[in-house]
Amino acid sequence: MITLDADDRLICLRAGEAADDHHGAVLPPISQASLYRKRTMKELLDGLSREHSANVYSRGTNPTVKVLEDTLAKLERAEACKCFGSGMGAVSAVLFGLLKAGDHVLFLNDIYGPTLELAARLEDFGVSWSHTYARDIDAITAEMRDTTRLVYMESPGSMLFRLLPIAQVCAMAKARGAITVIDNTVATPLLQKPLAFGADLAIHSCSKYIGGHSDVIGGAVMGSRELIERLFYKSYMLLGSVMAPLDAFLLLRGLMTLPDRMLRHHEDALAIANFLQDHPRIGGIHHPAFCNEDAALFKKQMLGASGLFSVALKDTSYDETLAIADRLTLFGRAVSWGGAESLVICGHKADPAGRATRLPATLLRFSIGLEGADNLIADLEQALS
Repeated sequence: MITLDADDRLICLRAGEAADDHHGAVLPPISQASLYRKRTMKELLDGLSREHSANVYSRGTNPTVKVLEDTLAKLERAEACKCFGSGMGAVSAVLFGLLKAGDHVLFLNDIYGPTLELAARLEDFGVSWSHTYARDIDAITAEMRDTTRLVYMESPGSMLFRLLPIAQVCAMAKARGAITVIDNTVATPLLQKPLAFGADLAIHSCSKYIGGHSDVIGGAVMGSRELIERLFYKSYMLLGSVMAPLDAFLLLRGLMTLPDRMLRHHEDALAIANFLQDHPRIGGIHHPAFCNEDAALFKKQMLGASGLFSVALKDTSYDETLAIADRLTLFGRAVSWGGAESLVICGHKADPAGRATRLPATLLRFSIGLEGADNLIADLEQALS
């Protein structure tokens, strides 16, 4: 059993407590307003001059969304946070807000496909990029260019969940004047705090574990006040990926149970991965806690793993892999992850950048929900038989 930070549990449980009393409401009311009236023209103009912190127009700042942003910043131990209409809205704001023609961005580890698709689109604007799966710091350093302004990583990485030496990467990038960004969605702020290891920005798709109920889409970026304010004016306000007040309300609700959900996801996924490790039809387990090469990093960087892992089937065709997934009854076949329901998806598909995929055709990714480890193991046992 892992032990989460006691402060984090209180931050999540008190996520709905706003600075204002709101007539004693347990959760902050949904401020469903597009604009906010001011008493004087001077007050209005003052608000427009600091739209990143003043309620003027909800494309900029909204009271309900602000409560969520303050809570997420506390969880990630960041000075500030900005929420977006989706995880890709957050990614887009970071890339468009921090890069210009002539700049280069280096992507590390297995990266979420649409993020690389966006990088390819940025080529039309004069931004170059490269991608490496290297995990050794010397090999990563060799990929840096004189024009590298941004180092963007995932740890654990998508689909295969390998880890990177976050502190080493951030120190190397900082020494070369590059900003470091990490997609921390898989771990959540509860299981990993990359800013403490030197990362400048952490990105989250709030649609996953933070929401936790498969009913809301959202994204967030956390970091220093200076960087978040810079993103606010250079990309957030201009790209318009705005989080709706109702979505912020749903995410605040989800945060209240996040610690207990993550403990259950962690424990049940470990139990299921242990069962599958010894199964004759399983050729390999891709789980942060199961990789001997990553054992030291896992212990140093993470308090635990989430409910995500993948397996490679042994002596099985691609068609049979799909058939096994179809025989599962408790695992839904759907994209995304992080909700109360367990899900499965085949990882083999064309790389968005047009390159050959490195994921085996027999790879299945599981998102372990809350149905109970014994029930899910029984379901896997019958599907694999």
